[in-house]
Amino acid sequence: MAEDNRFAPSSSLRLVLVGTSGCGKSATGNSILCQPVFESKLAAQAVTRKCQTATSTWNGRSILVVDTPPIFAAKAQGQEMYEDIGDCYLLSTPGPHVLLLVTQLGRFTARDTEAVRRVKEVFGAGAMRHVVVVFTHKEDLGDESLDEYVRSTDNCSLQSLIRECGRRYCGFNNRATGEEQREQLEALMAVVERLEREHEGAFWRNDLYFEAQMLQGRELRGEEHRRYLAKVRAHVEGQKRDLKETECHWVSRALLRVKKWMISNTGLSIFLVICILIFLAVLINLFITQGY
Repeated sequence: MAEDNRFAPSSSLRLVLVGTSGCGKSATGNSILCQPVFESKLAAQAVTRKCQTATSTWNGRSILVVDTPPIFAAKAQGQEMYEDIGDCYLLSTPGPHVLLLVTQLGRFTARDTEAVRRVKEVFGAGAMRHVVVVFTHKEDLGDESLDEYVRSTDNCSLQSLIRECGRRYCGFNNRATGEEQREQLEALMAVVERLEREHEGAFWRNDLYFEAQMLQGRELRGEEHRRYLAKVRAHVEGQKRDLKETECHWVSRALLRVKKWMISNTGLSIFLVICILIFLAVLINLFITQGY
């Protein structure tokens, strides 16, 4: 899987909204489009049930925005999930220029971390090179700048995400109108255009996008639809296996580095082991004397 550099940059731009349910994907899409196209409201369950698209123009350039249902949640499973993923591919073919990972300011939780993993399972780990993080509720910053917030956060998972996607991020107030709405859209497009230059206009593309492009514009039914969904399932399951293998390799490399360090620093290693044993002995004695 890789960016496809055989295609010259065009006047159109494809953006796919990803992230957890309730993070403000639909509202962010509406802010980008400058019109209330996607249904967006506070609800206990996800409002967006199917993939949807809408288009607008920015400085003479056509923008396609794809809103997504809750396919990036840990509980998303089953046939419906694969159908939604298949629709997302068909609607964003031949491939997205940018994945907009939407998260609420100050609320990057374990659900968001899981959503990042799901993005890798759906699109491939390499797709993180096309991710821009969009923080909603920018108005909650007050006098603090978004750059200051990102620099000072003690959320390790968020810091890791920002590093992984090349520190590409921006903030949105999805209630903004007029000049404020235009300015935050300008800020997003500046990040997007910089990302495009880095990739020389290439968009994200993988084997499943090749399949989707061949089926684009056709109404899938019967056996053809089942074959396509089988390929979607195989693609996602393959990505899951690849991620697990990568994590296992990372752990193995980390343990190997620790082993090499201990061998090259034998005296210090022995000292640390003795300290740990003493600490454990004191802890056990404390529990015994306290009657536990």
